[in-house]
Amino acid sequence: MATTRSSNSGSARIPFYRNVKTIGLLAQIVFVVVVVAAMYIVYHNVSTALRASDIPADFSFLGNRAGVPIAESVIRYSPNDSYGRAFVIGVLNTLKVALVGVVAATLLGILIGVMRLSRNFMLRQIATVYVETLRNTPLAVQIVFWYTAILTPLPPRILNAVMAPGGILLSNQGIALPWAYPTHHFPAMLPVLALALVAGLGTWWWWRRRLIRADRPGSAAGPGWLALLLVLLIGYFAVGRAPLPADVTTSFRAASGVVTAFRDLDGNGTRGPNEPTVPYVKIDARVPDGQLQVQTQDLVESRRLVYSTFRFPILRPSDAAKFEVAFADPAKAAAQDLHLAFKRFPSRGVVYQDRNHNGAFDAGEEIDTAAEKPRGFNESLVLTATDFHWRLVTDRYGEARIPRFEAEAAAGGSVSGGTNISPAQLFSQPTATSQATLKADFTLQKVRPLVWSVPRVPISTYVGGIELTTNYLALLIALIVYTASFMAEIVRGGLQAVAKGQTEAAKALGLSDGQTFRLIVFPQALRIILPPMISQYLNLTKNSSLAPLAAYAELFAISVIIANQTGASVPVTLMLIAAYVVISLAFAFVLNIVNARMALVER
Repeated sequence: MATTRSSNSGSARIPFYRNVKTIGLLAQIVFVVVVVAAMYIVYHNVSTALRASDIPADFSFLGNRAGVPIAESVIRYSPNDSYGRAFVIGVLNTLKVALVGVVAATLLGILIGVMRLSRNFMLRQIATVYVETLRNTPLAVQIVFWYTAILTPLPPRILNAVMAPGGILLSNQGIALPWAYPTHHFPAMLPVLALALVAGLGTWWWWRRRLIRADRPGSAAGPGWLALLLVLLIGYFAVGRAPLPADVTTSFRAASGVVTAFRDLDGNGTRGPNEPTVPYVKIDARVPDGQLQVQTQDLVESRRLVYSTFRFPILRPSDAAKFEVAFADPAKAAAQDLHLAFKRFPSRGVVYQDRNHNGAFDAGEEIDTAAEKPRGFNESLVLTATDFHWRLVTDRYGEARIPRFEAEAAAGGSVSGGTNISPAQLFSQPTATSQATLKADFTLQKVRPLVWSVPRVPISTYVGGIELTTNYLALLIALIVYTASFMAEIVRGGLQAVAKGQTEAAKALGLSDGQTFRLIVFPQALRIILPPMISQYLNLTKNSSLAPLAAYAELFAISVIIANQTGASVPVTLMLIAAYVVISLAFAFVLNIVNARMALVER
């Protein structure tokens, strides 16, 4: 009887309504159904209401022409492109701020955090004031401060840009840096890139196995990177230069000084609407004889009033065989005893009256004392260039620019190619006179896979290189200094969390202070620092939505414009949310992997 009862009890099944696993599964299914039904009801009600109000409820508007002018874009863009491309430009502009900001804020935060624990009283107090001041000042206030009080009024105007070593230019329009761009010959480098990657990984694996067999400490990353870079360097020069396709030619608009490289598909020598431009082309530009004319100005620069100054496009003496600058009316200048004093020949200088007859410019001589109130001399100047030569690189739109020269014979008393022009004249069609008289030669050059573009100022704007505008820099600097104040406290806390015994043990081994910090303290603190730093990286990315305060077009600003123009506020808002979520998840995913690799391995 006992055996029978045991067999019957073993074969009995628990009813499904009493099975915990079954009840849990059913509850989850019911929950999912309820959530999906609720989402469908919300979607149906919202879409119905939007259609009734004649407001777009779908994403069909993304293919329409945007007509949105965007001053800064990472990739090629024009107002004729679609709303979808404009939205992508916003995402890329946000990443341009976030990626650079994360790296710079991390370095600054580490520096300030270490200074907070410094034995030097002055460094420690500077770091404390930095953290306590910037951390408690609203980010919006800091963005406006950097844009309106520092970067816009303090640097010189662009025709008086600071020329730093390496071809870097700094003005109130931002910073222009030399930059390398891929040419039409870059696909020839793809096999070299693949070979370099294989060489780098192979060297890393071989060196790592070598260290393991020898039971020696060390890192295999250095030899791996060295092999990769060596193969890249050898392959780059081995690929060599390549000529442009035979149908590539140039067109020149003398009125604006713009030269365009394009594919002349029909062979008529002029660019038609269906003939594409060719970006990143090297061009040798030569003007045998040309003139520029400017008017002296009284202007406020770097918060200081300057009189009688003249500004030609930024030219170096080596840009031509000969430069001459003279008064357009020499007789009038001689009658008033006016002279020229150059601050940077031949581009910049002042007109002055040599009152003490010492043959040199002295302070106050640029002011016209005969006037009722202080003002400068109003004179017209002419710059004559002989055998002018520039090496140009076309931009992503296939365009480059030289100064707006006018032929010497056609210049007369008024040179239309000068820098004192209206915006309408800048983009006007070239006149028949300038086309007939100005001689300019543009020679296309062979190119390597990469071309080095140097910034220049042929008119009141940067051309060539890469430009970091004042708007971008104001937002970037504000985000960096603000976020770094929080990161500094995280770093300080992480360093203080490392047991003092670790430092004492390092000292007992004879390590210096620098070695102790670099090899013992900071690696252990990094495991504590990194998790909260991830949150600061995400905050920096999301805080970039304050970019409209600096007139910088990023994701949020462009999304608002698209929503206003199309009326599709709900779809645009969903796209905006999705974009920020994807960016944040990408940051978190990568950094969480790094955090997991650095975590202590416990038994």
